[in-house]
Parts: sequence; structure tokens; C-alpha cells
Amino acid sequence: MSVSKSSASANWEYLNVGLVQTNLKASAAWRAGVGPPMHAMAQAKVWDEVQRSFSYFRAAEPKPQVILIPELSVPRGRIGDLQRAARALGSVVIAGLDYRLDWAAHHVWNEAVLLIPEKWRKGERSRRLTSITIGKTYPAIKEEADLADKKNGGWTFVREPHCWLFDAGEAGRFGVSICYDFLDLQRALLYKELIQHLFVISYNRDTDSFLHNAESLARTMYCNVVVCNTGYHGGSLAITPYYEPWQRTVYRHNGNEMLVSQVVKLPVRAMIHAQAGIDPSGKFKSRPPGWNQSPGGTSELKKKTETV
Repeated sequence: MSVSKSSASANWEYLNVGLVQTNLKASAAWRAGVGPPMHAMAQAKVWDEVQRSFSYFRAAEPKPQVILIPELSVPRGRIGDLQRAARALGSVVIAGLDYRLDWAAHHVWNEAVLLIPEKWRKGERSRRLTSITIGKTYPAIKEEADLADKKNGGWTFVREPHCWLFDAGEAGRFGVSICYDFLDLQRALLYKELIQHLFVISYNRDTDSFLHNAESLARTMYCNVVVCNTGYHGGSLAITPYYEPWQRTVYRHNGNEMLVSQVVKLPVRAMIHAQAGIDPSGKFKSRPPGWNQSPGGTSELKKKTETV
């Protein structure tokens, strides 16, 4: 993957995205008076849920080309196992990791890992894999306060200020946000006009706010927006800026305390054409005002984006 521009004519019709709603209870995983890392029993439980979801994806039709796992879901000791699972399935994986800790300085990072098997476009088992770490910029207020509480270890949250843009070739470009970063308006401005998909992994209680923000950004950023939230609170969703309201919500999960695995289909070629102003079927909503005139356009973001 890179930030190079791809030809719309070669793009896939759809991108199949797998969502894993792990059912992780925060108060049991990061216990009051103890803090991070994740409790051993919670680590075993959540990894069992990830394995069960991958078993489902192996038999799924269509098989997911990209898999999302919520924020803080994968124990650090299971990263190697997750890499092997991604290589075996031949799918790109974007997974939230348990906190990274610097015990000497008492610094803490909230990160995700992006795993890219070499044969992911063909969906084939791969021998080699590229791994990229994506850091969270803005902690939720309660998250930062709980980590800083001396009863929980007195950790200082370290903010990662990078905004990543990934070019998946035929599958389109995408950006990644970790939970609270989803509400960062500057990030949305930077991504506007440059991506077809925004992937959000989260551990979020206020699911309605994320729903409304996803609906808004799908319209103003004019792209597919997918939120993979913890199954403990539910609220995972996928939204495409279609004209008809009943088509716009591609997927939404209501309910809580449930492990859920689901594959959704996101338009790629039609999304790129609509972004270019080509929508003869009228299936998509019109482009937002100021499209192609945004200060967050191509030349601006390419100066600020990491090249992978």
C-alpha cells in the first residue's frame, strides 16, 4: 500500500469488510486500583472471541478482504498469533491493541496495528506480511483521567499526532481513526476528497453520537464510513452516502454484551465515480458544497501524510 494514485477503471466493484465486535468489559479488563495491562482472564476471553470470529470468516461468503477489530481488543502477547491468522486468511487486519506501557517513565500509548499480507488482493495464504503501528492522538477525557489516577498506576498518555493515508490500489484509499480521534474535525478536513473509506475502531459507550457523526461525515467527507465498536456496548455500523435513506445505512448493530462477526460490502468503483461527479444512476447523494475546493485537498494532505 502507498499514497500513489490509482486508476478508477481498475477499481473493484465492492470491498468486503469484516467486523469483529469483541465483548470486552472494561471494568473487568482494566480493574480499578490496578489499571493496565489487561487482566489475564480478560486476555484469554477476548482472544478466544477473535479466534472464533476468524473461524467464521474462513467459511464466510464473501470472505472479508479487510477485517476490523475494536480498540484495545488484542492483548500484546497475541500480536504474533494475529499476524499468523492474517497471513492464513489472506486478509488485511486493522486491530486495536492493549495499551503499550513504558514502566520506567510511566507513559502509555493506545495503538492499533495494520497487518497487510502480501497476497491479500487475491485472498490467498501469504508467507510475508507488512505490519504498521497507528497511534491514537486524542484520549477520551475519562480514559486519560483513569490512566492518570495514581490508584491505577499514574500513567501519562502519549499522543501520536500522525494522520495516516493508505492507498489499497483497486480497493481504494482509506484512513483510520481510533475512537475519540473520530471526532477530530481537522482530521476529517485532511481526509476529505482523498479517501473512499474511513475505518474507525473504538471502545465507545455513546453509540448514538458516533452514529450521528458517521452519518454527517459520510455526507461531508463523501465516503464510506465504518465504525467497529466493542460488542459490550454495540453500535458498529457502516454508512455510504447513498441518496435513499434506507440504503444509506449498509449495516448497523443494536444491542450490547454480544460477540458479533459480520461481513459488509462497500462500493469502491461507484464511490470513486460519484466523487468525480459521475453518477448517472442517481444512487448517491450529490457532492457536498466546496468539493474540489477544500483546503484539505490532495496537495495539502500529501505534504502531511506518511508514505508506506
